Amino acid sequence: MSYTLEEIKEDLLKIDVNQFYMKHIVRTENWYFENILNIPRENIVSAVDDFKIIVSDALGVSYNSVMMVGSGKTGYSFSPTKKLKKFTLDPIGEEKSDIDIAIISDPIFNRFWELFRKEYCITNKRFYPNISRGIYRGFINASNINKIEGCRIQWQDISNKASRKLKQAMYFKHDISYRLYRSWEDFEEYNLSSLNELKMEVGKDA
Repeated sequence: MSYTLEEIKEDLLKIDVNQFYMKHIVRTENWYFENILNIPRENIVSAVDDFKIIVSDALGVSYNSVMMVGSGKTGYSFSPTKKLKKFTLDPIGEEKSDIDIAIISDPIFNRFWELFRKEYCITNKRFYPNISRGIYRGFINASNINKIEGCRIQWQDISNKASRKLKQAMYFKHDISYRLYRSWEDFEEYNLSSLNELKMEVGKDA
């Protein structure tokens, strides 16, 4: 089921962030499937299965390594800087929302970490402080992969395949962004940290 903005705010302020994480991020409910793709609620679990199979096959990771996150998953962004910004369908004067997909897999994380190390050179040096900060926290943004030519070629080969199949087979209507996480512990730590910050920001306006 989908939650209203007021319901999300109430949960954020009243329940523990670990409970909020389980309820709004980990559980199967999917706002995009229900409200944009118009998939009936009784078919959401099956649709999530299809989504995971498509992405896991294309990227060569486990089915259980794939999760939709962000405002596509919940209808609202949980980023502390966006403060529950609604998923944007037809933006006027603002950036259109993406579908955010988390890939939680040590092998693919290490594969691209190794590529980053091999591709380090004076030309790419300016990108590496930001890349290193993410790796230190256990994640790699696909936007950073695309800045390094040797990494970009391998990444686009697999990610474009996944994105294309999602649009063709499941009729996804928005651009797709990916983030690679080293482990479930890193994924959880990142989300709980962000939720704690968001909780404080929302609490200031309550």
